[in-house]
Formats: sequence, C-alpha cells, structure tokens
Amino acid sequence: MARQAQNFPAPSVGIQVPVGRIAAGRVRWQTVLQARDKPMVYRLQAIDGLIVEVDGAARTIRVDAGASVDVQAKRIRVKAAGGDDSHVAQGRYVLVS
Repeated sequence: MARQAQNFPAPSVGIQVPVGRIAAGRVRWQTVLQARDKPMVYRLQAIDGLIVEVDGAARTIRVDAGASVDVQAKRIRVKAAGGDDSHVAQGRYVLVS
C-alpha cells in the first residue's frame, strides 16, 4: 500500500475560493487567497477587527469591526487585530473580480 506524504502541499495548488468565512487567530496568519496567475480583487468584511497582509508586504492594513476593504493581490493573509493569544476574529470574503 502506498503512503501519501503529509503536510507537503503540491507547489501547483492555488487557493481561489470565491466566497468564504474568516476565523483567524492572533498568532497565526490565515490565507484567504493564493493565486498562481493574476491578482484578484477580494472584499474582506470584518465582524471583528482584522489585520490584512497583501502580497507579503511589510505594511499591513487594519480593518475595524464592521468595516470592509477591497484588496487586489495574488496573496492575501489575515489575522486577528486585538485581544489575547486565544482571541479569534471572524469575517467574510467574496471575490469581486
């Protein structure tokens, strides 16, 4: 019986989900988009405060609770903006174009 490699995603796999929920902690980043081809525009709606990293930039965008932001990128990651290490921020994202 063949064994599959674990914890090693294929390099050609890209995440491009048109709609989804965000549940991000304060310690680890959650990837919302990982596009292979061209940048995509996503609208991120924060139920709780979020910190958004666009294409690995040194600067991040803070999205306050109840606000939304449109982001064009090949890679979008988010994490919780406030609270302690166990705090989880929630939100939604949708593909705009």
